[in-house]
Amino acid sequence: MRLVPCAVGLFALCAACTTAPPVQPLPMERPAMGGLSTAQRTRIATFLERMQQEGKVAGTVALVARRGRIVLLSAHGFADLESRRAIRVDDLFHLQSMSKPIATVAALQLMERGLLRLSDPVARFLPAFSDLRVAVDRPGSPGQYELVAALRPITIGDLLTHRAGFVGLPPRDTAAARLQREAAKALPPHQADTLDQYVTHLAALPLDAQPGTDFRYGPATIVLGRIIEVITGQTLDVALHEQIFRPLGMTDTFFTVPEAKRGRVVSPYALRPGRGLVRVPLDPMPPRFLSAAGNLYGTPTDYLRFCQMLLNGGELDSVRILSRQSVELMTTPQVHSIPLPFLPGHAFGLGVAIRKDDPAAWPGTPGTYGWSGGYNTYFRIDPREQVVFALFAQLVFSPVELELQRGFHDIVVQALH
Repeated sequence: MRLVPCAVGLFALCAACTTAPPVQPLPMERPAMGGLSTAQRTRIATFLERMQQEGKVAGTVALVARRGRIVLLSAHGFADLESRRAIRVDDLFHLQSMSKPIATVAALQLMERGLLRLSDPVARFLPAFSDLRVAVDRPGSPGQYELVAALRPITIGDLLTHRAGFVGLPPRDTAAARLQREAAKALPPHQADTLDQYVTHLAALPLDAQPGTDFRYGPATIVLGRIIEVITGQTLDVALHEQIFRPLGMTDTFFTVPEAKRGRVVSPYALRPGRGLVRVPLDPMPPRFLSAAGNLYGTPTDYLRFCQMLLNGGELDSVRILSRQSVELMTTPQVHSIPLPFLPGHAFGLGVAIRKDDPAAWPGTPGTYGWSGGYNTYFRIDPREQVVFALFAQLVFSPVELELQRGFHDIVVQALH
C-alpha cells in the first residue's frame, strides 16, 4: 500500500490538501515551543504511517494542542481505500461514543439552569420508567429467573455514570440480556426507530442490575438524550446545536452531514482476520434515530474546540459553556473502578474516564480524562500539562486490538512529559 501523507505544517496546510483550508480552531504554535520536538513529531508520524502501511488502519488524523495552541495536526493515509482519496485534517469522522461527553455537557448546562438535578428520577421526564423490574437468575435453575421490584428509581446521576442497571458491557449471560436479545428480534433496527420509540421499548424491558449499583456501559446516554429533548422541547440535533455547537463555533459537527460536505466523510473499516480491512456501511443520513451515545459526525478541529473548552474550565474565546464547578464535577471520580479491560487504572466521572494514580493505567498524569469511540476516535485532556491530544480513525474498535490507540497514546505522553 502506497502511503499518502497529508500534514499541517506550522501555519498552513500542505499542498496535498487542494481545497480551501478549514478555519483553524485554535492558534498554531511552533511545535518546539509546545514541547514537541521535530524528532518527537517524527516518531508520531512514523508510528501512524507504519500502522497504515501494515494495513491495520486506512488513515488517521492526529492532533496535539498545548496551552491553547496547536502543536501537531497531521493526516496519514486514506479516507477511502476504494477511491484512494487521501485523508485530510478537515475530514468528517463518525464520532460514535465520543458523542457521550457532548451530551453530558448538555445535561450539565440544564442543571445549571435549574431544569435538572443529578438526583432527579428519570421517570420525572420519561414516565415509562416509573415501574421498573429487575430480572434475577434463580440459583441452581439454569434459564430460570424472577422479576423483582427496583429498590429505587433510576436517576439522572445513574445515567451519567452508567449505573442505571441496563444491559451493557462488560457482557454477561443474564436473564435480562437474554430477554433483551429476544425482544430485539421483534423490533426494527435502531436506524428505523425514532429516539422516543427506542427509549419506550427499552423502558419495557427488565433491568440487569439494581439502579445505582453496577457499572454497565450501555444505552444510558441514549436515554439522557431523550431527556434533553423533553426538557428543551427541541429535537436532540437542534438542542446540541444551540447549546454547544453554535456557541463554540463547531461548524462541522452534526447528526446529518449536509449534502455538500458528504464528500469529506471518512469511510469506516473493520480489520478482519485473513481479509484485512473490510469496509462497513455508514449510518443512514439523515438518521431517524438521534443517539446522544453515538451518531454524531465531526471534524478533529471541531472536537478540539470542545476539548479546549473543558480544559479552560468551561470557557473558550470569551464564551462560557459551563461553569468551572460543573467541569470539576464532570471530571471528579464517581465510579472508582471501570470494569472494562481496556481501561485499567481508571475511574469514571460524568461522561468521561479519569486516570487514577495507578501503575496499571496507561502512562500519563493522574487526573487526565477523556473517552473514545467505536471507530477508534480517541481523546485525552491533561489539566496539569495543559494538553489535549486526540486521534481520529474510522476502524471498528476491538478491546483486544489496542495497538493503534495505545501506540499513539504512549508516544504523545512520552513526548510531552
